[in-house]
Amino acid sequence: MGTTKLTRKEILSEDPVHESIVRLVDLFRENGKKIGIIAAIAVLVAIGVYGGLQYLDSRELQAQEQLGKGTEFFHAQVAADATDDPYAKGSSPVFRSDTAKYEAAAKEFSSVVDRHGFGKVSIVARYYLALCQLRTGNNKEAIKNLESVAANSRERTVGYLAKRVLATYYAGSGNYKAAGEILDGILKDPKCQLPREELVLQQARVLVAQGKNDAAVRLLREADSQGPAFSAFKQQLVTELDKLQKTPASTSQP
Repeated sequence: MGTTKLTRKEILSEDPVHESIVRLVDLFRENGKKIGIIAAIAVLVAIGVYGGLQYLDSRELQAQEQLGKGTEFFHAQVAADATDDPYAKGSSPVFRSDTAKYEAAAKEFSSVVDRHGFGKVSIVARYYLALCQLRTGNNKEAIKNLESVAANSRERTVGYLAKRVLATYYAGSGNYKAAGEILDGILKDPKCQLPREELVLQQARVLVAQGKNDAAVRLLREADSQGPAFSAFKQQLVTELDKLQKTPASTSQP
């Protein structure tokens, strides 16, 4: 019985996998130098990407460590006999005064913001930096930083905290209109996860300061009826409501 001799083309058409291998070998044979250069570039790019990711990871870790140091300073103890070295008395930092500890904390937070301005860690650092600035009398810069954090959508919870601090600052400085507008916006935002009853209490006090006792009472009643039976701020809310309801003939506005 005779045999049929298949051509190379016919053999390749019978085995597509083999066809691909042969063509790849031919490609390397014909363009070996060019492909070698491309492969080398691809390897360098891969190494560069990996190294870049490693570098970014190390920067993020450094930022987190510095943020941790700043928050440790922020919550540090104060003692009259403290030395220039906050760790002289042990592993927990101690400062001579509140001003000293907030200035030291601000230095750490400021460094994170300057060196890692676009990361999530820097948003938290900017928030704490603003708190330090408020406590050391640098109110103008504090407001700028709080407004920056409040407008940032990458860390919503920290943004809401910044808004609440802004409202507290404005209320404390007598700008009740600005405070009320901020709190009203937070209370109407369904994405806000801050304790609602605490915000209601803050808003009710702002309304009372504006002479709007009736509006404050309505707000507190609504929060009392809709809120949980037991919460951290429930008793405060009830007490505030009871006090306002006993207030004689208010001249409040709707």
